[in-house]
Amino acid sequence: MRRVHLEAAEDHVERLAREHDPVGAVKELIWNALDADARHVSVVIEQSESESVDKIIVADDGTGITPEACAATFDKIGGSWKKGARVSQELGRPLHGQAGHGRLRAFALGASIRWTTVADGIDGRQKAIISAHNASRNDFQIGDPQRVTEERGTVVEAWGRQSSVLNKLVVDRARTQLTTEFAPYLAMYPDVVIEYNGDRIDPQAAIQKETPYVLEFTHDGNQETAVLRIIEWGMRVDRELHLCDAEGVTVDITEVRIRAPGFDFTAYVLWRGMPDHPGEFLLGEASDGPIASLLFVTRQKLRDHFKLRAVERRHEIVDKWKDDGLYPYHEEPETEAEKVERETFDIIATTVHRHMPKPAKHQRATLALLRESVKHQPSHVNKILDEVFRLSSDDKSELDRLLSRTSLSSIIKASSSVADRLDFLAALSHMVFDAEARKLVKERTELHKILENETWIFGEHYQLLVSDRSLDQVLNRHLDVLGREEPAPAPVRREDGSVGIVDLMLSRSRKEHDRRQHLVVELKAPKVKVTGKELEQIKSYALAVAEDPQFADVRVEWDFWLVTSEMNKMVRAETRQKDKPRGCAWDLSEGEASIRVWVKTWSDLIEESKGRLQYFREHFDHDPSVEQAMEYLRHVHAQYAPEALVVPPRDAVDDFILPDGIALNGGPSSNGEATPVIGASPSVDEAQVTDSQ
Repeated sequence: MRRVHLEAAEDHVERLAREHDPVGAVKELIWNALDADARHVSVVIEQSESESVDKIIVADDGTGITPEACAATFDKIGGSWKKGARVSQELGRPLHGQAGHGRLRAFALGASIRWTTVADGIDGRQKAIISAHNASRNDFQIGDPQRVTEERGTVVEAWGRQSSVLNKLVVDRARTQLTTEFAPYLAMYPDVVIEYNGDRIDPQAAIQKETPYVLEFTHDGNQETAVLRIIEWGMRVDRELHLCDAEGVTVDITEVRIRAPGFDFTAYVLWRGMPDHPGEFLLGEASDGPIASLLFVTRQKLRDHFKLRAVERRHEIVDKWKDDGLYPYHEEPETEAEKVERETFDIIATTVHRHMPKPAKHQRATLALLRESVKHQPSHVNKILDEVFRLSSDDKSELDRLLSRTSLSSIIKASSSVADRLDFLAALSHMVFDAEARKLVKERTELHKILENETWIFGEHYQLLVSDRSLDQVLNRHLDVLGREEPAPAPVRREDGSVGIVDLMLSRSRKEHDRRQHLVVELKAPKVKVTGKELEQIKSYALAVAEDPQFADVRVEWDFWLVTSEMNKMVRAETRQKDKPRGCAWDLSEGEASIRVWVKTWSDLIEESKGRLQYFREHFDHDPSVEQAMEYLRHVHAQYAPEALVVPPRDAVDDFILPDGIALNGGPSSNGEATPVIGASPSVDEAQVTDSQ
């Protein structure tokens, strides 16, 4: 065993680790494996019972690190053998890394890091183990090499970092980031397999459309040629412009900086000179180098491409409406005025189609309303609605009165909003009350994230302040809201000295006496039965706030809600005290602050929300079924809803397939692959702490 000391300042090493970006660290380790001629790379994420990330393992079958190269690999930053090399040593594949920073990125994944590598060195095939810990980031322990007969390769293990940042590794966005990153490389080398947590990264399965262009640009009088590849995905992705070498290996990623509503895509620009201009990426178009010229022509071509695609997409959607009998025009336009009206309608309707209600009957009515809105003849709306909904004369009169006071677009938006809320309440009821469904719902990775985008259920008067932050940060945010300019206060702790975690905090201002009201909500998964332990936990949050001296002069009301399906007898007794409102388990005052702790059931929450919507429910005549409720989850919360609840049966989605394999309602495409919901809202782990709102 020997110790190798990295010759660099420790804070510099910490910056290079980029601990806020664990997905980037996984990317870097995969690239290291591919640069070592790996044919198979596997990423495994081990989680605890509470679904927090415990360990990350990245294994490959590459050439490994020879014992002779171990010290040189870990004793300095930079100086990688890849510097100056363009291809790998055995298979001649293009290289990604050259800076020698990759090994340091592993500190973003764990406090303890271990490399186990098998390679063919001077003395034959040998295994070496290198370990490090973030307590001393500059020191690497290199074990004595051992002769082995194992297959070559490297296994990187990282563990011991308790951070919610690592949860980024287990959400769908991590897989899409890896898919877009390695798409060109995997297309070039189809024999390479990358597995992420048991599933193969398969860009081809997610590609809806791929379009190549040849780009020509001039710099210093020289004519240069590059290739632009635009991949449109059947999944939600972050729009990125990948700057690649001629082989398609990503050198850097920059912003797309174009508008293309309704399209999920990644652009790759391939140029042989890309690796020679690393300093120009950050400057972008502001520099006078070749990268500026290349970015200019690339973005211009992207704008032209998506202008054409928008026209194609518009025709596809209109054709789909016609096939389904939803299109409100039945004859071809004859006059020029009719042609202009039709074109205007198509542009407006296809622009807002992602926000229309899902049932065909509601879509037909919405399109009919839009047609009348375009024609500026609201008097015709009653006739169309009568054909669709068989409206009574009273309903027609009420609509006439409403039309004189507001716009058609406002009516559509309001009715759609009410229908969505009723659908969501039905979905929430199913998730928390159905005996089978409640077993599938996870507290923070699913329920938390869904409710984070449905904050109205806790009251219209609140706005979301924070999500999944420590109690220290919650209090800091509170001071910001009050306009306090003092430096950040000392951490606020519970009685046992630990730092509390709050998932969601809502806030509203009250004009009376200049008070502010905060609501902190801790959500428990439907299958969890609350006991005194959970109640004491949320009381500890409240007590931390009450006893903090910085709030002594702050006129604020804090309400802490613990939301659950079931509670034991002791907790129920605490919520039934004679001198407190029903559900209130704690009520105290500390200086100018008032602090209350409540235990609410999911039934309470849902019934209160239904009560607020009761008038609209009766007059809107919309009582959603379980299927409609699940359709709402699939359409709006596809990223977080339990897959077993929202995967539609094949015969239920066949009628929603668009010509180019795009599904209106998130069903499978024509090739059988899952297709994301067009226009679905984007937006934790099942923690022992809050799922608040």
